[in-house]
Amino acid sequence: MGIFNTVSREYSYFKFFLQLVGRSRKFDKKKSTTVADIMEEQVDKSPDSVAIEFEEKKYTYRQMDDEANQIANWAISKGYKTGDAISLLMENKPEYIFTWFGLAKIGVTVACLNNNIKSKSLAHCIKKSESKSLIISSDLMENLSSAQSYIEDDLDVYVAGKEVQGYESLSNSFNEEGKIRPDNSVRENLSNSQSLFYIYTSGTTGMPKASNFSHQKFLVGCGLQMFSLQMKPTDKTYMVLPLYHATGGVVGIGSTFCTGGTVVLRKKFSVEKFWEDCVKYEVTVITYIGELFRYLVAGKENDYEKKHKIRGIYGNGLRPEVWKVVQERFGINRIIEFYGSSEGNVSLTNVDSEFGSIGRIPPYLKGILPTKIVKFDVENEVVIRNEDGFCIECENDEAGEAIGFIPNDDKFTGKFEGYTDKEATKKKILEDVFEKGDRWFSTGDLLKKDKQGYFYFVDRIGDTFRWKSENVSTNEVSEAISSFRGIDEVNVYGVEVPNQDGRAGMASLVVNSEFKLDELYQYLSEQLPAYSVPVFIRISPEIEKTGTFKYKKTDLVEEGFNPNKIQDPLYFASGPDSTYIDLDQNIFDKIYSSEVRI
Repeated sequence: MGIFNTVSREYSYFKFFLQLVGRSRKFDKKKSTTVADIMEEQVDKSPDSVAIEFEEKKYTYRQMDDEANQIANWAISKGYKTGDAISLLMENKPEYIFTWFGLAKIGVTVACLNNNIKSKSLAHCIKKSESKSLIISSDLMENLSSAQSYIEDDLDVYVAGKEVQGYESLSNSFNEEGKIRPDNSVRENLSNSQSLFYIYTSGTTGMPKASNFSHQKFLVGCGLQMFSLQMKPTDKTYMVLPLYHATGGVVGIGSTFCTGGTVVLRKKFSVEKFWEDCVKYEVTVITYIGELFRYLVAGKENDYEKKHKIRGIYGNGLRPEVWKVVQERFGINRIIEFYGSSEGNVSLTNVDSEFGSIGRIPPYLKGILPTKIVKFDVENEVVIRNEDGFCIECENDEAGEAIGFIPNDDKFTGKFEGYTDKEATKKKILEDVFEKGDRWFSTGDLLKKDKQGYFYFVDRIGDTFRWKSENVSTNEVSEAISSFRGIDEVNVYGVEVPNQDGRAGMASLVVNSEFKLDELYQYLSEQLPAYSVPVFIRISPEIEKTGTFKYKKTDLVEEGFNPNKIQDPLYFASGPDSTYIDLDQNIFDKIYSSEVRI
């Protein structure tokens, strides 16, 4: 890298760092400043600017505030106050934003429920939030019905949208007087260290956990996209990510509103409509998750995908093979990848768009931003400690678990807010890491770092498994399979095989007409170490996902490669084979009895 590029890189990063630290300290010093205060300031600054475009409707900042005030005044009339919690179950639409903004005005915490969950999961999430009531979209009443028998306590339910017999309608309580903004004294007991949201883990394994998400974390978190893309009031952010998760509902929404820009909101992601919308609404910024662009790359080319005005995208999970296509096919070079979690204290941002990186901490700032990578035993899923009982920091380019230092004071840098469940929070804290008494947040992710301070994602702990005495990265295998012609989707996981140590690799695939199974094994053998090539293949019509497009693996792992449990076509390859063959009951029985070794 030449001297000019080096100076440019360091300038970009340091400018971003100073802006973010300045914002953090601002809210550290004045704990009474909350999200509602900042949002109201923006309303007063640009009341007639468009805040939200949804379908064919536009809402100005003044109109958004009017709608939020209706919610706030309704909640006050019902006796809700700072410290209470209300669950919100609603699709992506303006009313979702109006509702949480209104409740934030009086200091009520909003439990952001995944609008796909039902039955026990829905009841569990409501219970964990200790909500006093539920605000639900009329279109999602079936979700509530499926959970009613599991909801133990009395729950006040208010319906937004169409009237539903037997339930109180939210809109019937609204009137012109309700548009008057409540005085900010109604939240005088609210500190920005208190929870604005409860944001739930995606639930790829087990029941979702509710993470605390404070007003301060929102205000600083939205600065990530604001400052890395240097957002302006003229920017328009395209939002198809679910608002109940932090990437869309905090980073994307917050950064846009805090700069006075416009959110172009959609109920759901559509490959067919994506680029047409971006052109039609003159979108300039996209908040993404990697799977979103993977679907776009797999879609048919159209005239709109190169007519857009996108100047930058911000998000996480963009795989290297997709990254290149986004640049070349869609003409987007400003790709700001970040790393973080709703409950965690580790935050990384790839300010200068270094290919494949999830963020950077320059060597001269590693003391101020104490994120480290430590050696990790993948097989036993524990950090490795030396003879003195302390963790061992990884060398450059060595994969290990990323951890973040938890300070004893209330400084924002490194602050760990954890979950509503104290036991779940405790499990995410490592103690006596580098010295007696220190505490670090355990991310559960394997990362590696190069000598320039760039971090790279390796795999999710638990998604890495042992086979043939080697560690297999599901992320690495997925990338290799994704590059094979005819693959639309891939989900890689490990399955137990009787009388075999570790877990054998298995891949669930969604394929198209270009897919040729007889060429897959040879191709993967050239791309991967022998132990990483999946032993089993499952061809599925679709792969079940969470609300943020993450693949669910629990059921797949449980079903394994048993043809009695699986209706989808199954295939198998042993060591000597150069192709995948049908896995029928006969082959399954032979594998199970160890007559066939793999």
